[in-house]
Amino acid sequence: MFTCTKILAVTDPALDQQFSLLRALRIAEKTDAQIIVFSCMYDKSYDMTAVLTSDERFNMKQALVEREKLKLEALVKELNCSANVDVVVTWCKKLHESVVDTCHEYKCDLIIKATKKHGLLSSSLFTPNDWHIVRNSSVNVMLVESHEWPQNGTVVSSIGVLAKDDKHNSLSDKVAETAHALSQLLGASLHFANSFAGAPLHIAVEVPNFAPEVYNKSVQDRHMKKVLELAETYKVDTDNVHVSEGLPEDIIPELCKKHKADLLVIGSVGRTGFSAALLGNTAELIIDAVECDTVIVK
Repeated sequence: MFTCTKILAVTDPALDQQFSLLRALRIAEKTDAQIIVFSCMYDKSYDMTAVLTSDERFNMKQALVEREKLKLEALVKELNCSANVDVVVTWCKKLHESVVDTCHEYKCDLIIKATKKHGLLSSSLFTPNDWHIVRNSSVNVMLVESHEWPQNGTVVSSIGVLAKDDKHNSLSDKVAETAHALSQLLGASLHFANSFAGAPLHIAVEVPNFAPEVYNKSVQDRHMKKVLELAETYKVDTDNVHVSEGLPEDIIPELCKKHKADLLVIGSVGRTGFSAALLGNTAELIIDAVECDTVIVK
C-alpha cells in the first residue's frame, strides 16, 4: 500500500532546478507529509591535502555544509510551501549510503531523487547511485525526470502475473495498489500493462503439430484474465488494460510512450552482486528506457 508520512527529497547541488523537491511538495500538498530536503556533499581534496590541519579541514567542511544548508533553506522559503520541511546536509563520500542511512534515521517512507539517462556502458558495467539506492532502500523510491507533472496525466503500472513464487505475486498486488493510490492522488488516468513470453520459434520445427499462435493466444488469455481481475479490484477501465507478447523491457517503455505516461509504477525484488552489475535488473532496464518519472515499489 502507498503510504507517505515523511518524504526524503534528495537534491543535487549541480542542478539549477530541484525537481525532487517539487515532486515532494506536490505529494505533500495531498498527504500532509513532512519533507526532509537532503543534500550530500563531498570533495576528496579536503581529505587529501597536507597543508591544512585536521581541525582546519573539519571547519572548512562544516562551512561548506552550512552554506549548502542555507542555500536549500532559501530555496524552500522562495517556493513558499506550506508543508513541514526540514533541511539535512551531510558530508559523505558515498551518496547512496548517506541517502539510505538518512532515510532510516528520519523514518522516511518515500525517497524522491532526480535522475538522468545513463549511457549503455555506464549502466551495464558500473552501477550508478540511483541503482544503489533502489537496491538498498527498504522503502519506495521515486526517480524523477526534468519536467513538470501535468493535471489529469497518465499513470502506467507494470503488472507481473502468474509468477512461480509468492514474493513476486505479492509484489504485483502491492504495485497495483500503489499505482491506484498515486493515480487518485494526482487525478490521473491509470493503465495496467503486462507482457508475456511467446513460444520459441524453434519449437514449431522440433515439435510436430505444435501451433505457436494457439499457444501464444492461450498464454495471453491467462495473463489477461489475471490482470483484468486486478483491474476490476481497482476500477481500472478495461480499455486501459494492456497485455502484449514480448520482453517487459521492450513492451513497457513502448506503452509508456504510446500513452504519454507521466509516471510509471514498477516493482523490484532486486538482484544484487556481480550479476546485477553486469546484467541489470529488469526494473532498471525499463527505467533507463522510459522518459517519465518512475516509482519503484519495494
